[in-house]
Amino acid sequence: MTLKLNGFNLKVNIFYGKNEIWIPVPDSCYTEDGCEFRTKDAEYRVAFDKEGENGEIGYRMEFCASYDTRMKLQLSLPEEEDYFHVIPCNIFGDNHAEEVRIGEFPLLTELHPEAAFCSPYWEFRADRAAIPLSALCCRRGVAAISVVPYSEEQGKGEKGLIRNGIFAALPDSFGVTLGYTNDPVTFLNRSVPTAATGNRGRKACATGRIYVETGKGRPGIHAIVRREYERVHVRPEYTRSFRQAAEAMLDTFCCLNYDSQAGEYTNRKCQPCENTELEPWRNVVEIGWTGGAILGFPLVMSRYLLGDYAEGRLSQAMSGEDMLDRIVAGYRKESGFFNDLYAPVNDTSDDRLNGWWTYYGLCRDCHCAYTQGSAVYYILKTISFLKERGISWKAEWLEGCKNVLDTVISLQREDGAFGYTYSAEERKVLDWEGFAGCWFVPGLVYLARLTGDASYVEKARKAHAYYRNFVINLDCYGAPMDTWKAVDQEGNLSFLHGSRMLYEYTGEEEFLEDMKYSAGYEFLWRYSYPTRPEHPPVNAGWNACGGSVTSVSNPHIHPMGVLADEDLLFLGQVTGDSYYTERALDSIAWMMQTLELYPDRTGYGQYGVLSERWCPSDGLVTERYDNGEAYNSWFSYNLWAAANVFEAVLHRLRLVSSGI
Repeated sequence: MTLKLNGFNLKVNIFYGKNEIWIPVPDSCYTEDGCEFRTKDAEYRVAFDKEGENGEIGYRMEFCASYDTRMKLQLSLPEEEDYFHVIPCNIFGDNHAEEVRIGEFPLLTELHPEAAFCSPYWEFRADRAAIPLSALCCRRGVAAISVVPYSEEQGKGEKGLIRNGIFAALPDSFGVTLGYTNDPVTFLNRSVPTAATGNRGRKACATGRIYVETGKGRPGIHAIVRREYERVHVRPEYTRSFRQAAEAMLDTFCCLNYDSQAGEYTNRKCQPCENTELEPWRNVVEIGWTGGAILGFPLVMSRYLLGDYAEGRLSQAMSGEDMLDRIVAGYRKESGFFNDLYAPVNDTSDDRLNGWWTYYGLCRDCHCAYTQGSAVYYILKTISFLKERGISWKAEWLEGCKNVLDTVISLQREDGAFGYTYSAEERKVLDWEGFAGCWFVPGLVYLARLTGDASYVEKARKAHAYYRNFVINLDCYGAPMDTWKAVDQEGNLSFLHGSRMLYEYTGEEEFLEDMKYSAGYEFLWRYSYPTRPEHPPVNAGWNACGGSVTSVSNPHIHPMGVLADEDLLFLGQVTGDSYYTERALDSIAWMMQTLELYPDRTGYGQYGVLSERWCPSDGLVTERYDNGEAYNSWFSYNLWAAANVFEAVLHRLRLVSSGI
């Protein structure tokens, strides 16, 4: 059967499952508007609507059987070229199969068949995707199919919940399933495949939409995501104010997170049910990304937004200003960069280069663009915040950042690229491959603003043009140092920041368009609907909508997505397009309701504590209570995660107090 939709010929194949085998429905069972197949023991039916507006049609698939079964709706585009599969949060092309370390996460490839995570076919639970669809991009456009993530076996109510699936298959097939199997394995955690899980039923149905966007290349998927978002969107709810959240988070940083004996901020953990006292498990001394300036900036903000309340708390811990002092004091003349740690991780070493990420083996004894770029960005953002208020700052902060950025641009490649890692012994790029260098772009624009030297903007513009293609092609890989250069969500945040800042500086419309591309890429990771996780603390009273997944390597929501919201609100205001505003408000609601899980739902901590891991589906559910029961989060208070939300809460507090 072939569906003709918006100039595309979509080949349709229907399968039913019996005894764990997919069996194709006979050709004679297809009709003009679907398929109907009956045996003495079962009935399977698919019905397609007539073509609607905007190149899309609806469908309904259902079965009724005397045995446990499921059903597959497969679409193919055999007549097209330049295929690129997308399952949001999970599959982007082949997930860089030829460049990454084999065996860490799913790769859509025929290479390395001996590895559990390498396969030409991948099926996931539909709720593993931020928007439950599978898409195939090609030279002429994008085709996609969505599915409701959950069905109910008729007559069984909640006890009959069936989780549906989405899949991608080489070279040109994609689709959905009523009932699911994680195939070939369940991707539990990086380097940890587990046995395939699944759902079957005897009487159930599912619905969805089939979309085609032509003439826009891979970015055509953004229009599809937008239309599907409007169908499934349900925003989280919360009760406390931004002021309450800001004060509680400052309390926990200064009175719980800070270890006065060590003189450092920490990550803390516990082991419920019995042990709920959060104890330090690692000092947080990295200069950026997961520590340092990412907390220093909001601590400085809090001094002026929370007034006397903040002064009382900050007097009990290290101030944001002191933290920035320590970062810039670590400048190394021989390399032209800051030390990546502003203090040794522990008392047994004086090493100030190798942070916790060294464990993963990708970066050792070198400077990392992500930590450096993040630190510079936040230090300069702090200076700009103070300057706007007529408050003085330390000249050493600006000078230190200028020194680092001067080094970066002196080593900039002709095509605009910055390095991924840099030598600590000389001014040299060690590794060019990856998106992390994009973090220097917004820092350069800040530096131009603060110094009046427009040449920094020209260097930023050149780099921005280089990184633009990765965003447009849905291929932002190589920002974090713990994912083996997987395709990820967080590197794009730097492109979003840079696009906005270049637009504000130049007024050129192309940078506003870049913000739209960047926002669209973010929305491939940002949940738009509530999921149904099985385990505490998120199996009741919590909504995944607005939370963003980290990467194809780390299958969980992390709080870093909230750092996009300030730019998304700006984009919505400047363009008059409420879609961007609504997606930002989802994220803001997500972070506020997640904070409110503490302590009653989490079983530990206090309001103001936050973990970095929130599992909306079956990925990374590795944490356990002391009695062995599963937990869809982590018994860890992670400084960087809380700092990201603290910054976002303070920004909202600024807007609310300004009447915006």
